[in-house]
Amino acid sequence: MHYAWFILIACLGFYSVLIGICGNTAGIFLAPVMNDLGWSRTAASQYLGIWPLVAAVSQPFAGKILQKYDPRYILTAAVTLFCVAYMLTSQATQVWQWNLFGVIYGITATFFMYLAVPVLINAWFNKNVGFNIGLASAMLSLVAAFAAPIAQSIITAYGWQTARLYLGMAAFVFCVPVTYLFVRKNPEMLGLKKYGEDEVVEESAAANALIVDHAVSLKRAAANPAFYLIILIACVFTLCATFFQQIPTYAAKGPLGAAAGAMAVSIIMVGGIIGKFILGYVSDRFGATVAGTFACLCGAVGIFISFKSGSAISLFYIGMAIFGMGYAALSVINPMLTKQSFGIKYYSEIYSWIIMAIFLMSSVGPTLWAQIYDRTGGFTLAFIIVTGLYIVGALAIQFIMPSAKKTWDLNESPQDHITSA
Repeated sequence: MHYAWFILIACLGFYSVLIGICGNTAGIFLAPVMNDLGWSRTAASQYLGIWPLVAAVSQPFAGKILQKYDPRYILTAAVTLFCVAYMLTSQATQVWQWNLFGVIYGITATFFMYLAVPVLINAWFNKNVGFNIGLASAMLSLVAAFAAPIAQSIITAYGWQTARLYLGMAAFVFCVPVTYLFVRKNPEMLGLKKYGEDEVVEESAAANALIVDHAVSLKRAAANPAFYLIILIACVFTLCATFFQQIPTYAAKGPLGAAAGAMAVSIIMVGGIIGKFILGYVSDRFGATVAGTFACLCGAVGIFISFKSGSAISLFYIGMAIFGMGYAALSVINPMLTKQSFGIKYYSEIYSWIIMAIFLMSSVGPTLWAQIYDRTGGFTLAFIIVTGLYIVGALAIQFIMPSAKKTWDLNESPQDHITSA
């Protein structure tokens, strides 16, 4: 078996399992912590607003560090620090202690949350890059789907402190060894070639056009509109994804009912899991522009159908399933757009700035939708904005590759930079 598959297993460890167990179960701890410590919801959830901001500020530095040093040791240290800090929150009884965890969470997340997976998969795979990124992201959702009810049962039986400790221990025992044992920076360290590098690929012209690494530096990328258009697309996907959290409230406040809202969450998650595989495959086969356009249109159509469904629950569910495809775009389209526009030689430095926008919008999004609801008394304006954002994204994405091509040095020998999507 090619060592690239061990790299994928490592990605599942430090990304899918770690965030699925510890990150995506954060919401179920809020009520128990509030009740036990007598805190307000604002105090209990304050760290959830701190860590994305810390991550946004730290992200450009993380990109340079990961570019320069061995990710095996960097990621092992980041995962270890996160797990230890997470377990220590089981004993945290002061707001400042949770906020300190938020700072540690933000710093460590800059390495393992969005950056490391596409960097390592691009370095080790000569084909199916998008599909494998989609796989890692889909597995995160699956792990979270199983972790949440397990964590809730532990909280019910033994309390939130025990649940927090057990989840942190489980993540530490699996994620740290897998990261340390399997992560390697590139195939050359082991005297290997990328997976699939020697294969003769008979693909479409669109797919073949994606095999050249144009090695665009951060300076050249930042001087081109494509760089800022990718940031715009990242903001669109992130803001629209955060609206997902408002769906249960929207359903509960209207004729659909709370049960329909809860079911919609599951439908979006399932649609998102399937969507990540589809978008990854389409990105590999036809390019991220095609995949991104498809995702934006699905997001817009899905949200529009759901909004216009009224009390028709079946139509509401159909809309949510289609919206799941747009929801899936966040973790697949952004890294593939960046890679196909600027190559992988300076990928971690360039993509760090895209991730910074993602973290900022992750912090802004929930507040934005809450403010719209508080000021207007409903979600009508929010649905209109989400639909409009997806349409803007579908239009803006068409200009990225034509603009990015102007940064490519066509005098370089393609043989020097063969990578592949």
